[in-house]
Amino acid sequence: MGTERLAVEFERDTDGNVLLRVNGTLERGTAALLDGILQALWTDPAPVTLDLSGVEQIDSRGLEVLLNAQARAREREAPVDVVGVRESLRANRPPLE
Repeated sequence: MGTERLAVEFERDTDGNVLLRVNGTLERGTAALLDGILQALWTDPAPVTLDLSGVEQIDSRGLEVLLNAQARAREREAPVDVVGVRESLRANRPPLE
């Protein structure tokens, strides 16, 4: 603990779609940053893409932030797509539905 780092780059395209590029570790000590950014976007009806290709590690708190983002996306009827998850972070089981 104490050396975790997380950076989130925000980009909005000409159609209003939001891209968040996440880099570092998405863990207990860093997940609040991404959670706060996502909460700020919930009043925005634009689709959000989370690019996790730069994420090296995810713990249960990081996973909770991602699952909450999916739940909020259903509530607001605007997609949140998660892309770029490294193979080493994927579980060998079917996705959650």
